[in-house]
Amino acid sequence: MHAVKRIAGAVLGVAAWWLVSCREIPAPEGGVLALSPIQLPSPGLVAGDTMRDSTGLAAPLRVMAYALDGEPLSPQPTTTFIALDLYAHFAGPLLIGDSVGKTVRVVGSVGTLQSQLANVKVTASPDTLVAADSILHRKTYSINAGDTVSISPDLNVLVQHLAATAAGVEAVVVRYAIDQAPAGNGSGPTVVLANGTVPSSRDTTDASGRAARTARLRIAALGAFAVDTVLVSATSSYAGRVLGTVIFTIIYTNQ
Repeated sequence: MHAVKRIAGAVLGVAAWWLVSCREIPAPEGGVLALSPIQLPSPGLVAGDTMRDSTGLAAPLRVMAYALDGEPLSPQPTTTFIALDLYAHFAGPLLIGDSVGKTVRVVGSVGTLQSQLANVKVTASPDTLVAADSILHRKTYSINAGDTVSISPDLNVLVQHLAATAAGVEAVVVRYAIDQAPAGNGSGPTVVLANGTVPSSRDTTDASGRAARTARLRIAALGAFAVDTVLVSATSSYAGRVLGTVIFTIIYTNQ
């Protein structure tokens, strides 16, 4: 019986030590508890150029460091960035592309802490933006049938690199805007841009260089039900230079 009690006491002692040890939170290294994912100025990187932000300026990668209380540190510690592939390299915090058509993995570190891996596509330079297909679309809707929305076909554009043969450029941001919409009745916008059912006015080109958004006519918001023309523009830029603008015309008719 005494042996059983001694064993039970030892087990309880080990369990108590384990609980205390598991509850201890190690002090963050240099005051840094965690790092954010890498913040990329752009989804893509042109070979032979630095990564650029939406204004066309060369921009560094960034990582946010957080303290034990979950708040961002101020000032932020210095982050060291590393490219894990030979398709791009760093000059300080600036990432420079080397190999077209490749994806480079990058990581940021503060002390011994590392961020999540980020994948960056290295592309040829985007030179022009053109319509991928028709820029004129006709759509009908019916109040009597209880229609609440009329959705345009995809408003498709292509971002291309101009060489002997034009080729699509991936990872380029295309912005859409509504330039003309029908008059409303005060219950919100008559037209919204969307990706499926999610409101969205920008897209990033896929591997073929294509981007698209749709225009959704909100019938309940219309001030009148007749023939209405909606104009939507799509545009993109690189290094501060506009690649082009495509104007789409969608004619909505009440049946």
